[in-house]
Amino acid sequence: MKSWWRAVVSYPPTWVAAGVLGATVWGMISIFDPPGLLVGVLVGLAALAAATWPLTMSATGTLTKLQFAVPRIEEIDPAELVTLTVELQALDDTQPAEQLEALQQKRESLVKVLTRRLDAGELTYSRYLATAQQVYNAALHNLQEVAVAYESISSIDESYIERRMAELATDDSDDESKARELDTLGQRLELRTSQRRKIARLLAQNESALTALNRTTTALADVPIGKRPEDADSAMEALEELAARASQYAT
Repeated sequence: MKSWWRAVVSYPPTWVAAGVLGATVWGMISIFDPPGLLVGVLVGLAALAAATWPLTMSATGTLTKLQFAVPRIEEIDPAELVTLTVELQALDDTQPAEQLEALQQKRESLVKVLTRRLDAGELTYSRYLATAQQVYNAALHNLQEVAVAYESISSIDESYIERRMAELATDDSDDESKARELDTLGQRLELRTSQRRKIARLLAQNESALTALNRTTTALADVPIGKRPEDADSAMEALEELAARASQYAT
């Protein structure tokens, strides 16, 4: 939900009204050249008109609609999803592919339960669905980053590096080429390690997403048909908090 002032500022007619109001006051001052007292009155009236604008938006229901408007979340391109599936299934690590399958299943389950508990035209329905989709999209983005990270280290042979470093460690020579090789080998090993840390972090974030989707689905399933999902609020708040952090994923 947007704060009221963000909703007002993001509403295009607000800027149109502000422009008209400002131009009117400026025009009256320029044309009639009123005394200072009258200028103050005009500015005061303009400020009063600006202050009543949010009240007018609220009275007409516009402010509420803007505050609770659900942002449109784009679906993932099916072709991208197929490509991601193939990439993850080719990995030695089975967790990413398992997460992808689980994400799809859990989102589908949530949508089915949501459809049976709420009317598709309700604002709450749209809110739950959009938030779940945002979390789902963020988790898919994480898996795309995982695939890229694994590809980036696929050519780094850790066993070769460790073996070669061990060989150099037993070499009694103390020349510059040995030091340079040890340094480059160490750099490659660190690159692999940093990418593995990144992968672990992204997969951990996805596990949190899976848990939040499960919790929300279960909470909705416990709501009697036709009743408002007050009991699911805490689960939904956790899901929304996770969605709010979606922009920080993979960073």
